[in-house]
Amino acid sequence: MNTRAMGTLAQKLRGLDYCLLTTVSSHGRLASRPMSNNGEVEYDGTSYFFTWADSRMAKDIAANHHVQLNFRADEGFLFVAVQGEARVLTDRRVMKDHWHEELRRWFGDGLDTEGLVMLRVDAKRIQWWGKEDGQLEL
Repeated sequence: MNTRAMGTLAQKLRGLDYCLLTTVSSHGRLASRPMSNNGEVEYDGTSYFFTWADSRMAKDIAANHHVQLNFRADEGFLFVAVQGEARVLTDRRVMKDHWHEELRRWFGDGLDTEGLVMLRVDAKRIQWWGKEDGQLEL
């Protein structure tokens, strides 16, 4: 891995909160939905998101782990596309490390919310466009 490029990308992604997470549906079509990474992430090629175990997204990932994350900066010109592999995690110890209280907006009982799972997306290829275009293979 090119650590210099990853460092540059991590700086660009700092503070970006929302992205579109795209999965492959059971009918082979692409399905996207907005997700929050809480905007405080020190990006290292792995992203984490909370969702429901019975969500269409979790079911899509269980059947096909290939996903894409698309980020866009609100200010300036920056677009980031992350192709990766996703897993659905249920280990509460791991989820605790990534929990933020503002997530109670969607998951009222916090980590005790029934059906709560976490998605882990490991980047395999990252491309970005802005003042400096770039690409990173992981």
